[in-house]
Amino acid sequence: FCSSFVGAMGLTSGILGGYIADGLSTWIKETKEEQKHTSIIHKYFDEQSIPLLLPIVGSTLAIPAWYLTTHTAGTTTTNAFEIAMFWLAVEYLVAECWFGPTIAVLQSAVGPSKTGTAQGLFVLTGAVGNLAPTLLGWIYGNQIDGGSASSSSEVLANLLGWGVCMGYLLSAIFFAVSVLSDGETLEASSKRN
Repeated sequence: FCSSFVGAMGLTSGILGGYIADGLSTWIKETKEEQKHTSIIHKYFDEQSIPLLLPIVGSTLAIPAWYLTTHTAGTTTTNAFEIAMFWLAVEYLVAECWFGPTIAVLQSAVGPSKTGTAQGLFVLTGAVGNLAPTLLGWIYGNQIDGGSASSSSEVLANLLGWGVCMGYLLSAIFFAVSVLSDGETLEASSKRN
């Protein structure tokens, strides 16, 4: 059941993420042409960067969803597991929507002559990010071996809660920083080559 659940939520999030990002690109293009909108979204986003709004919002919304997933099970309510699974579903839906929009922005930002290198570096950063569970496991082991006053399930819930939530916060910040970078350096570099 669990792997089907994870797969269904990931699939749904991935498809919805791409669909919403495409819709945002169309919307920003149409409303910028009208030149009557002066919202904060129109100030900071253009047709190329607007898909990154989705990963910013998704990473931000994933913080409370993941925290509630890891900390609901420790409550005394009779349906704690069902509540935790609800928050896990929400977390998957909002957190995993970033793949399509991010790759689309990456590909359009670097230009056709550098897409292979950019994609390779993107995959490499993902591989480095996959070291986080190992790091959390090492920290967990050291806390348990060090005789933590809390139970092992409390230590694990707190470690996962705070560790993963901080990862989501950093993701949201880095996505926002990438929107604020205007790409002039990247464009100048690609024109020289």
